[in-house]
Parts: sequence; C-alpha cells; structure tokens
Amino acid sequence: MTSCLALPDIPLFKNACKFAETDATAVDDVRVGKTYSYRDLVYAAAKLRQQLLRDRCDLKGERVGVLCPSGFAYVVCQWATWAAGGVAVPLCTSHPLAEQQYAVEEAQVTHFIGHSVFKDRVQELVKGTDGLDIMLLEDQDFNVEKPVIPERFPMDMDKPALIIFTSGTTGKPKGAVTTHSTIDAQASVLVDAWRWSSSDRIHHILPLHHVHGIINALTCALYCGATVEMHQKFDAAQVWSRWQEGYQKTAPLLTLFMSVPTVYAKLIQHYKSLEPKDQQSCSASCQQFRLMVSGSASLPTPLRETWRKISSGQVLLERYGMTEIGMALSQGYDLGERVEGTVGMPLPGVHVRLMDESGQNVTDSREVPGMLQIKGRNVFKEYWQRPEATRKEFTDDGWFITGDMAMRVSEKGYYQILGRASIDIIKSGGEKVSALEVERELLSCDLGIHDAAVVGIPDPEWGQRVAAVVVMDTGKKLDLVTLRNVLKARLASYKVPTRLKTVAELPKNAMGKVTKNGLLPLFEE
Repeated sequence: MTSCLALPDIPLFKNACKFAETDATAVDDVRVGKTYSYRDLVYAAAKLRQQLLRDRCDLKGERVGVLCPSGFAYVVCQWATWAAGGVAVPLCTSHPLAEQQYAVEEAQVTHFIGHSVFKDRVQELVKGTDGLDIMLLEDQDFNVEKPVIPERFPMDMDKPALIIFTSGTTGKPKGAVTTHSTIDAQASVLVDAWRWSSSDRIHHILPLHHVHGIINALTCALYCGATVEMHQKFDAAQVWSRWQEGYQKTAPLLTLFMSVPTVYAKLIQHYKSLEPKDQQSCSASCQQFRLMVSGSASLPTPLRETWRKISSGQVLLERYGMTEIGMALSQGYDLGERVEGTVGMPLPGVHVRLMDESGQNVTDSREVPGMLQIKGRNVFKEYWQRPEATRKEFTDDGWFITGDMAMRVSEKGYYQILGRASIDIIKSGGEKVSALEVERELLSCDLGIHDAAVVGIPDPEWGQRVAAVVVMDTGKKLDLVTLRNVLKARLASYKVPTRLKTVAELPKNAMGKVTKNGLLPLFEE
C-alpha cells in the first residue's frame, strides 16, 4: 500500500483529498504566476513522496532539510516529507549561510530538498557532507498533468513531523520537535477560533520557517480548503497595490492577512507617503478583509490605533504563542473581545496557569504577575537531541514553562504578556519593571519616537537600571531629561529609564522581534 501513489490518512491530508474532489484552488503561486488545485497538490505530494522513499517504505523519522521559495514547491516538499515519514526542517531563505548550516547540522539532516533558485546556496550547504541524499528541483518538476487523488494509508499521529528552530532572542536556537498530533491540535483549534472556511483567501507574506507562517497562515488555510496566495517577500507598495486590485475586483478578493507589528508599521509609513486620493483607495481596500492578525511581537497601542483609523476600522486581533506551543492564547473573533494590551484567553484545549516565585498558582488573581505555563496537545514533543534542555523547560507535573511573565487583567480576566522573564522583566531597586509596558509608553508619548526597546543594564547599586534604546522619526531628536520629564507623568518613577541611546535601527530577527542582547553593549562604559 505505502509504495503506491498514496498519502497518510491523517486529518490534514484526509481533508485535502476531500477538497481534491472539487476544482478548489489550494495555492496561488505568485512567483511562477500559476494556481494549483487541491488535486494538483495531493498528487504532486504523493509523487514526490515516492521519489523520496525510493525503494523504502518509510523514512522513519529521518530529517529532511527544505530550502524552497514560498509557493507551491514549498508546500509539496513539506507534505511529501511528512507523507514519507520524514521530519521536515524548513530553512529560512534569507538567513546567512552560517545560520542555515547550523540548522542542518543541529537537526542532523540526512536528506535535502532544494529548489533551483537556491542552487548555489544548496551546493554550499551540502559541501563536505557524506551520505546526504540531495534533490535539487526545478519549477517544471512541480508541473502536474492529469492528476489523480492518491490512496491513503494509516500513520501514527505521534510521529515527529517538523523541527522549527526557536528565534534565539535569548540564546542559541534550539530545534523544537512537533508531531502530527501537535500540528493537528494547533491548526484545528485556530480554524474554529478564527472562523476559517473554504471560501477564505489569505494573503501570505510570512517566512516559512516559523509557526506564524507554517501553521497559522499556511496549514490552517489548507486544513479547511481555503486558498493560500503566496508571495516571496514583503514590499509595502506591492501589498497596498494587491489589496487595491482585490477591492477593485481586478484580482481575487482577499479575506485574511497576518503579520508582525513591524510590517504594519511599514504599511502605515508607505500609506502616509501617498497622496490623499491614493490614501482613500488604500483605506477602502481594507474592507475586503474579514480578519487581520498581529503577532510574534508586542503590538504598540499607537500602531494599533493608527491602523484602525487608516484601514476602515480593522481592529488587529492579537494572540500569544511560541515555537514550542503554537498559539495558546487569542483575543476573541468578535471586535468587542479584542481588548487593547491583552492577548485574550486560552484557546480550547489549552490549559494555562500563572506561577509566582514561591511556586504558588496565581491564575485566579487579578493584576498579579506570574510565570506563564502551558499544558495541552498543542505543546511540542522535545528539543531535538537536547534531553536536558527539554527537562529544564517542563515542571515535574508536566507543564511547559514559557519563560514569559503574564497577568490577568480586566473584568473578564484577559491575559496580558509582561515579557520574557530573562530579559523583559527588569529588577531595579527591589521593584520589577515590565520592559513591554515602558516600551508601550515610549511609543505612546508625543516625542517623535518611531521604535523603541527597553533593557536592564547591570548596576551595583540598583541591581539593574532601566535603559531605553530609541529610533527617532526623521528630523526629531530626544535627550534623557526630556524623556524622563514626560514619562514621570505616565509611569511610576522606578519604571522611568535612567539611560538613553538613539540608534538608526533596532536589531530584529526574521519575525520582527528585537534581539535585545545585541543592545546591551551600547551601554558598556
């Protein structure tokens, strides 16, 4: 059975084969200018599975590195790897060679699928490797003629499926292993919570080496028979142009968009550079969307409000998740449940608790911070080949320790994320300061601050001092005295920064998170 044209009988593939019985479009690949149906997708994935297996029945968890541009080829490579019993290790296409090599070596990749557009990089990556099974594919290798719907065979849902590397904001990236059951739990709950349907079309511009792009935007869409319009990279002018085409009905209507705060900020920046007539057209184009989501980093209040004003009333839905758990918390779909400064409530099937430093559960308390811990089918299996690191991140009773501090606020007890305990919770003079809270105030005050990050600087007297690093609007300047005078009216005195640096740009990873460790040297004497 498994040697023929077949796919595993797991929910994602089972659903896709059902959608393949119609003419539904699965992927609109903008790079190659072609659309692919669900029938095309399941057939191409089953065919590539055969090529991966050769004369074997199952890859038995061997790791398959994937370096493909965003589009149909990427999805086929991912699905074929899963169908063959392998573990997909997607590489970030924009990462430097050293970071890609780290992922390949750390995951102990034994098979590698690369697209010809990255031919030179693939050759560099596999140079000097012994016994690595390499497939370099061209666009024409993904052409589909007379596709048939594959047969299906049983597969253990607890088999490892994916290794995604953590963002590495506080240390060396670790490979988080998720199973097919984990992926199903993460995707199925979001399909319900965010009301996905087969009539949806998502404008996908996210990187495909993180949960945000792989699960939230891609897998959710394919899980429910929607269409994924896949673009190579983000360009503010192109995004606004595409939205206008959809609104003017010269291109298919779009219904969902998901991204990070940095991208929304760049869209706002481009919007402000346009003539009033073009601004009106851009604002109107946002009406086609039923849902816009912001995540992977904290959403500043001014950005949230500016976006609402210029986007015909779109209130960005915020959620909380991470590589190891997918999405755990989400604001409600209805606008009235999207409370500013919070990430909503636990998603169905996700168990959440807050623990203080003494080990007491403070989940039921209001305005009491605690370490956020998660349990549920959405939680990853392990860090690849790092048993000690895995054990360290779980409590004795099986809860995953996120490393984030949070508290419950408002009458309904929505959760507010205070930041990483290791770098976003600053201990100064016996008080605890949330860097995220100070950052929100910096961006909210009328001082011309375009972007901001707050860190704790070691200090022999105070333990840590609150320090701010800011990016100023063009032509604007800021000094520490002015900053402190303004913030003293908005924050407790111990939260007000005592150090200030101005930079041209904050260092950020591919998902828009500030790499704060890179800011600490700015304050070294």
